Amino acid sequence: MASKRLGLWLLGGSGALLSIVGTFAGAGGEWRSPLNQAIEPRDPIASAVAQGVAKPGRDSLPLLVQAESLLRASRPREALQVLSGEAPQGLMAYWVLKRAQALTMANDRVAASAAWQELIQRFPQHPVAAEAHFVLGQYSALLQRFPSHLRSQEVVLRGLAQEPRRVDLLTHLAVYFGDRRDIVPYLDRLVAAKPNLTPEQWWAVGDAYYFRMADRQAVVAYSRATQNAVVLYRLGRVLQALNQRDRAIAVYGAVVQRFSTSPEAPRALVRITQIGSPSQGLAAADRLIANYADTTAEGVLIKADLLARQQSRAAQDNYQLLLNRYGTSNAAAQYRWRLARQRAERGDRSGAIALVQQIQQLGPAHSVSAEANFWAGRWAQQMGASQRARQHHEFVLRQHPDSYFAWRSASAMGWPVGDLSSVRQVNAPLSPQLNRSSLPAGSAEVQALFTLGLDREAFNHWQVEKGARRLLTVSEIFTDGVLRVRVGDTLVGIRQLESLNWIDVSAAERALIPQLRRQPLYWQSLYPLPFWELISPASQQQKLPPALVMGLIRQESRFEATIRSVAGATGLMQVMPDTGTYIAGRIGVKQFNLNSPSDNIRFGTWYLNYTHQQLQNNSMLAIASYNAGPGAVGRWVRQRGASDPDAFIRSIPYTETRDYVERVFENYWNYLRLYAPSIRQRLATLGG
Repeated sequence: MASKRLGLWLLGGSGALLSIVGTFAGAGGEWRSPLNQAIEPRDPIASAVAQGVAKPGRDSLPLLVQAESLLRASRPREALQVLSGEAPQGLMAYWVLKRAQALTMANDRVAASAAWQELIQRFPQHPVAAEAHFVLGQYSALLQRFPSHLRSQEVVLRGLAQEPRRVDLLTHLAVYFGDRRDIVPYLDRLVAAKPNLTPEQWWAVGDAYYFRMADRQAVVAYSRATQNAVVLYRLGRVLQALNQRDRAIAVYGAVVQRFSTSPEAPRALVRITQIGSPSQGLAAADRLIANYADTTAEGVLIKADLLARQQSRAAQDNYQLLLNRYGTSNAAAQYRWRLARQRAERGDRSGAIALVQQIQQLGPAHSVSAEANFWAGRWAQQMGASQRARQHHEFVLRQHPDSYFAWRSASAMGWPVGDLSSVRQVNAPLSPQLNRSSLPAGSAEVQALFTLGLDREAFNHWQVEKGARRLLTVSEIFTDGVLRVRVGDTLVGIRQLESLNWIDVSAAERALIPQLRRQPLYWQSLYPLPFWELISPASQQQKLPPALVMGLIRQESRFEATIRSVAGATGLMQVMPDTGTYIAGRIGVKQFNLNSPSDNIRFGTWYLNYTHQQLQNNSMLAIASYNAGPGAVGRWVRQRGASDPDAFIRSIPYTETRDYVERVFENYWNYLRLYAPSIRQRLATLGG
């Protein structure tokens, strides 16, 4: 019976409109995607005003934005009045869509049905037709014509709720929606059914496993997938993660042998140097030096380090070669920074600073530049050379304003941003404003919808345009990441944007990345403001800087409200159930839900305040305690002392906690520099 019912349901018919009207109207005119809520401001009118799209006052706003806002406010009759005006040029399809939605909400069933049919007839290939197919219950047409539309995801999930092992639906989910956070159980069901998938479909399954760190399953899928440089390299990565070194080396070797001109080939050689035998490592380093101009210097440094581990005299010759022939490279900067730290540890601060100055003269692009210049400034301060210290710290703020060491430099210069032990006392109000500059990829309709603040429509339109393509250009990655963040898919969206820092692409593509990263839209999407209306008052109630709470939530959950860790930590601030019960008892709450953003933020900020109180309001120790627990932090303080916070962080024995502390404070700093007017003004005076 279940199979028969599902078949009828998938075929659907116009009669399905009557059963959907109530659901649609109850949603306030806004369709509910499986994504989280959109970031603030949710009202497109507020968004349009905030971005300068229009001036305050409804009469001055684009009519399409007015209609959308009225629909969200469950005022369909007023929306219909707005939609009786002249349709905007270039967005006629969405004008008709909003009218159909308004008629549906107004319960005008005959007119609504006609409006939805009109959408399909006038715009059969347009993403708005997907909405019409969905509302009219024409699910087969929806899946066939618009497989990547989020309405298709809803249909597939409904079908799987009735027939959990239906292979065609599981395959559809894997190919088009493999980035779902809960995708792994669906994939496991699909693979267990021993499906007859194409290599391209297996690639999609492999990627879905790969990005959920389901390494063993990814090996199986990638072994059956399309054999290209990306698939083989990722197969090597998961084999390496599983400690299957011989197999990983063989796969990395295949990348180099079969796809020698791909961006993944030199990365595969680097991986071989990390896990191979000494002879394999040296051979891979020699190939890096001989065959890949962009990685020649990196290969020389790797070779020198491998020879040094073997206590070979040739190591020093290679280090010298690196400095003499490739002295302006990132690898040479890394080696100089290594030497500088060694000199500082021996007490030769002047010699260490001189080496850092050499790094500084090479330009800001080197990966160690921010850290090296912060420490050079600190060493100069210890020597009493305040002017030199200021020069190094200002260099970090100008050239690496987004870095953790920019915050440490600002703190060292006395800016009102707090120190590691005193962030709690910072009073730097945030003024959230979102940027609506143009996206680097996407059709004119996607651009127009995004500019107007109609983010869900823009994202759905983009999803249809993107389809099931597995490899995106850097401009498309940027656009995909921004749109995902704007509709609340922050986990994947932030990952997309962060990938621009490390992704292997061609030289031409790589040259575009610095341009993209200079856009305010990039940074405000990388550090978004979801749940601001809850975080701001909760932070104030617990006397915590909102930027610190935002930074901690970004690190803990990437703003995914219902995310749950393997250990059971739940929600935005990853509160453990037992901790939640303890907090509820302390604040007199009898019922709570850690998946609720309001409850989770209330409990999480209470606990962050508690950790501060228990540790003399030392923010560094409080943040470390939030991650590792008060027992571990207390033990470290007794063993090492915490009088030098920078040295304390470097000595934390848990790699996860050490990185966690730096990332939270880096997030905190970025929320200040992006949204605190006082800090933005200070950076502007430096040219940062």
